[in-house]
Amino acid sequence: MRICIVVDNLNPKVGWGRQALNVSEQFRAYGHDVGFIVEKEDSLNFPQLAVPLRLSVKNLLFLPLTLLRIRNFIKTYDVILCYDVNPNAIILNMANLGQKRKVVIHALATYSLLGRGTPVRNFFMRWAYRRAKKVLVISEFTKRQIEKSGFKLTGEVIVPVGVDTNFFHPILSDEKIAQYPFVLTVGALKPRKGYHISIPAFKVIAEEFPDLKYVIIGYQNMASYFKELKDLVADFGLKDRVIFLEKISDNDLLKYYNSAELFVMTSITEPDTVEGFGMVYLEAGACGTPVVGAYNTGAEAAISDNINGFLVKHDPVEIANAMRKILLDKNLAKILGTNGIKRAKEFNWDNIAKLYLKNLLD
Repeated sequence: MRICIVVDNLNPKVGWGRQALNVSEQFRAYGHDVGFIVEKEDSLNFPQLAVPLRLSVKNLLFLPLTLLRIRNFIKTYDVILCYDVNPNAIILNMANLGQKRKVVIHALATYSLLGRGTPVRNFFMRWAYRRAKKVLVISEFTKRQIEKSGFKLTGEVIVPVGVDTNFFHPILSDEKIAQYPFVLTVGALKPRKGYHISIPAFKVIAEEFPDLKYVIIGYQNMASYFKELKDLVADFGLKDRVIFLEKISDNDLLKYYNSAELFVMTSITEPDTVEGFGMVYLEAGACGTPVVGAYNTGAEAAISDNINGFLVKHDPVEIANAMRKILLDKNLAKILGTNGIKRAKEFNWDNIAKLYLKNLLD
């Protein structure tokens, strides 16, 4: 089978890119050919078509040419897998008119939600959903959010993200990447990741654990939010305790996951933006690190409360209490970490790819 994956990027350090590359590797391992439609061509040696996917005013001027190029590219493929609806599935269904390639949507999070005050966009999103041969949804939470936004799903299948458990694993060496104990968050510095909640939670326990630091690894492209976080850190007197890092290697990321006392990410849910799952909980768990996430987010799919970590409300004191439990009880931390390894193996890419292929072949 020839599978075309539509995704905005193939950056292995970004959620969508990592997802697309890992699943395509598994598809090829099972003997399928894979190509990509992306916003910007990558140097990776795969068949790729780079076209403007975002529906900006400038891009709309070139839309007829974009649709023609997509139409010519997909005619040799059996199925097109679109990550999210807006704009990818909208554009692909336009290009596919009369051509009848099988289009499958994988609804991940924010870009699969209908928006408030956007009737034209909502019309085309509903149209794309209905034209899709099948809709895959990353989590039950995302399904609920899509339906809350105004579209009722029927016949959808839950297909979660995967994790590379061959790469993300416990390191047996006692060597630490840092000379101090720390809690860790990995994710782009965006409001939906909830850093403006986890930093105040760290403040609650900072005096109790004077040697503890908070390491935050993620792209800092959103300058206004990054400034807000740095100001928050300064106001709390935590400049020497909260460490912002960016663009680290995967090998160093593995070491940070392994060296952390715990992983915490308290994503938030708003009407127009959500965190659909949270691959990073699985990556941390695969390394044997306990995880803390928030209710009413995609973390519910990755974390079994009191099994491989804790689910908490969006309250700094409650988050701090969960972290305190792990920090004070090494036996509890070990149990949660061991369960995290088992949990992550359920989501290894081989299992997820088989679930994908079952639905793509139907």
